[in-house]
Amino acid sequence: MRKVLILAAGLTWLLHGPAAACTLWGAAGSASAGGEGTLLAKNRDWKPDHQQSLRLVHPVSGFAYLGLFADGSRAPGIKAGVNQQGLSVVSASASSLPREARAGEAGEHGAMSQLLRRYATLDAVAADAGKLFGHARPVFLQLADPTGLMLVEVGQHGRYRLQREANGVLTHTNHYRDAGLLDQPQSIGRSSASRLSRIDSLLSVQPSHTRAEFSAISQDRHDGPDDSLWRSGREHTLASWQVSLPVNAAPRLHLVLANPGAEPIARAYVLDAAFWRQAGQRLLP
Repeated sequence: MRKVLILAAGLTWLLHGPAAACTLWGAAGSASAGGEGTLLAKNRDWKPDHQQSLRLVHPVSGFAYLGLFADGSRAPGIKAGVNQQGLSVVSASASSLPREARAGEAGEHGAMSQLLRRYATLDAVAADAGKLFGHARPVFLQLADPTGLMLVEVGQHGRYRLQREANGVLTHTNHYRDAGLLDQPQSIGRSSASRLSRIDSLLSVQPSHTRAEFSAISQDRHDGPDDSLWRSGREHTLASWQVSLPVNAAPRLHLVLANPGAEPIARAYVLDAAFWRQAGQRLLP
């Protein structure tokens, strides 16, 4: 197993058409303004052929968590979550790697639910990184707790890369920054490259950020229906997830759920002790 902790110096970008997509971004420490703590966001893009739900889950063992789930798609399951300890996780498909190559990996599924059920901090995740990511299938994960951000690129044959950020921003779309995690060249979609460039550009405008700004960024349509942060072309943005994780206050979640055939629903939640005492249930739609 190879653990990679440093960005590869060079990467050849091969530009092709749009692919299954998500955009991930976050801000921590001095890059987060207004006492909101660590900020973590995801725009979830997929074909508009299924529904999604927001569920409060109380597992048989482990921490309760709130999750955004895809229901009835060809890739069902949890896509973003935050647990009662203040750890949040979002994911993005490693679609620059051909689907057959991803499917051919012998790794395990279910990393997100395991992280939310079993881990309270980024330090605890980092300590178990080999166990968690050395046997996972190719995927991109961005994690947050009140102390900062972590980006995980899981490649092929047990290779993975961790990046931590306590005072700055982290961004990701659907291609590898470290091509050394792969056995073959990746094919970077035009949309993935465009969205990464755009989110980096928007976050560079000012040194610190707010959750309200993240919400506005999530709606950005600068690059057309297929290549923008909010997409409405061959794939649609079906949900926008923004969580704030203060050090000494309850986490807050702002979610826009844009299920096909329905008007978008925007909801805000304060994830305090009373929230977690509720019985497990579907909160949306």
